[in-house]
Formats: sequence, structure tokens, C-alpha cells
Amino acid sequence: MKFNFKKPNFIIRYLIIAAILVLPPILSTHYGAIYLGKNNGVLLGFCVGIVCVSFACWKLFIDGWRDDED
Repeated sequence: MKFNFKKPNFIIRYLIIAAILVLPPILSTHYGAIYLGKNNGVLLGFCVGIVCVSFACWKLFIDGWRDDED
């Protein structure tokens, strides 16, 4: 099944990518440090950060979010 969603405009795309790269790693590190201890919380933040960077690269390069068509 193919969905034909329109891409957000250029500024919104980069705000979405920035939010994906900043918010989940910081929040997972914070709550991981609270519930799992400082060392394991930082490790959790790194693991979540790897997934976030992979997703952001996929959106930028595979889905073509770098291109400015506006």
C-alpha cells in the first residue's frame, strides 16, 4: 500500500529532524539515569541516539528531505 503524503515545507522538515535528533536522546538519557543509574542511563541515551541518527539520515537521504522544492 502506497501513501501519497505531501512533504512538509523546508523549514518544518528541518525542525522535525532537529527534534528527532535532540529530544529522544536527551529524554532517554535523563529518565534512564533516574531509573537505571547514571552509567546505564548514558548508555541508553547513546543507544537511542544511534536509532535517531539512522532515522534522520533515512529521512534526509532516502526520502529526499534535503531538497528544497518550495
